[in-house]
Amino acid sequence: MNPETQEQAVELIKSLERYLKDSEPNCENVICPPFVFLAECAKRRHNLKLGAQDVSFAAAGSMTGEISAGELADLGVEYVILGHSERRMYQGETDSVVNAKLIAALQHKLIPILCLGGEEGAIESEMKTLVTKQFVKCIHNVAAEDLKKIVYAYEPVWAISTMKNSKPASGEHARDVIEHIYQILERHMPAAKARKAKVLYGGTVNKDNVSLYARYPEISGALVGAASLNADNFYEIIKEFERESIHR
Repeated sequence: MNPETQEQAVELIKSLERYLKDSEPNCENVICPPFVFLAECAKRRHNLKLGAQDVSFAAAGSMTGEISAGELADLGVEYVILGHSERRMYQGETDSVVNAKLIAALQHKLIPILCLGGEEGAIESEMKTLVTKQFVKCIHNVAAEDLKKIVYAYEPVWAISTMKNSKPASGEHARDVIEHIYQILERHMPAAKARKAKVLYGGTVNKDNVSLYARYPEISGALVGAASLNADNFYEIIKEFERESIHR
């Protein structure tokens, strides 16, 4: 639920647009504001793509408070975050619910950003097992050709700064689990296609630690939380991934 006002959201977009206008971004940059700001944000962005923070599993109907994939697409939304750890913990979302939302998003040509690794009480040593379990359940009945359309985000819940007793994940750990995600994908499609999928890291990424993650070619980008609310901080993250991508 950040930023808190439409004015703040618009100012943030304006600042980011000024940065991106003066560069030649070779990275895809997506903002996912609260639902109530999407329409206004859609008018203001040029170098930024638009995403939503969630979507309903239902296509239409009497679903008070829900937003359908078709409604998002009508606003110009291209991406949608699914299975975020906060929704799993505070809204009780299960893998089967995420799976239904994933299928709805794909049917309306939205690009899902599927979060893996968010489960209350999960610890570092359990991440590969947890990620595998969530992946298998979340992609149930998803066609193999659609798997490469999904953006995957490794989001270890124990590394998120708002979580109790959180601790930063090392770059080596992030790279290791993301490599594991690629290996899972290779079980469902040819390796060459699997390696073209985008797999992000999300877990308190900011301008001070982004180099720990951007240096690894396996890590396609970042799912940025609090740091995205500061344009200077957010742009430094973007620049770091751009610098690294040039050398790959």
